[in-house]
Amino acid sequence: MNRDANAESRVTGPDTSVLIVVAEWLSGIFMAPMSSQQVMQAGTRAGQEALRWMGEQLEVSAAAEALCRSLGQDDVEKLAVHLQRRYTALFEGIFRHRAVLPYESAWQGSERPALGGESVVEMKAVLRALDRHVSNDCCEPPDHLAIELAALSAALHEGQYTIAADLLHRLQGWVPAFTEALFRQDPDGFYAGAGKLLLALIREASAALMVEQPAAAFVLEQREGEFA
Repeated sequence: MNRDANAESRVTGPDTSVLIVVAEWLSGIFMAPMSSQQVMQAGTRAGQEALRWMGEQLEVSAAAEALCRSLGQDDVEKLAVHLQRRYTALFEGIFRHRAVLPYESAWQGSERPALGGESVVEMKAVLRALDRHVSNDCCEPPDHLAIELAALSAALHEGQYTIAADLLHRLQGWVPAFTEALFRQDPDGFYAGAGKLLLALIREASAALMVEQPAAAFVLEQREGEFA
C-alpha cells in the first residue's frame, strides 16, 4: 500500500509525539510481563515524570498518578514479581474464568469467540501495508493488543493516516469491552491504570485524526456510520 497522498503534511506539534510515545509505552506494558530492570526504570524520577507527562497530555492525570504510585515502591524485586504474577493471571489465561485475553479475536461478540480467524488475517495485511512483520521470537498472533498498538505507533510516525484510522477503528471495536473486564479483574491495580491510559490514547488519537487529517477523518466517520 502506498503512503497517503497527504503524508507529507503530517500532524504537527506535541500531540503526535504524545500519541506515538504512549502507544509504544502501552505496547511494551501489554506485550509481556515487566522485568525487574523495567520496573526499576519506570519507578525512577525520570520514569515517573514521563508517566505524569503522558497523563497530562491525554487528560488522565489521576490514572497516571495511580500508575506512579504503583511503581514507586522501594522493593523493586518484590514489585516485579507481583506485576509478573498479575500479568500471567490476567493475560495468559491460566485461570480461564478470570482471564482478560489481550486479543481482538477474543472480543468478537460471540459467547465463545475463537482465537485467531479474520482479525489475524486482517492484521497481517495491515502489517504488510506498513512493511512490518511480527518478529520470529514473538509467539503472539498479530491481533494481540501490543502488536496493534505498535502498528498504530508506526502508522502515526510514518504519516500513514488512513492505516492509523483503520487501526483506531479496530481498537474502538474491542478495547472498551477488554478494559471493562480488566477493571473488574484488577480494580485499582497497575493494569487497570494502564487500561485507562489506553482508552485515553484511543480517544485522543481519534480526535487528532478527525481534526487534522480530512482523509483519515472520512475513514473514521464512514466506519462509525457502518456500525451505527
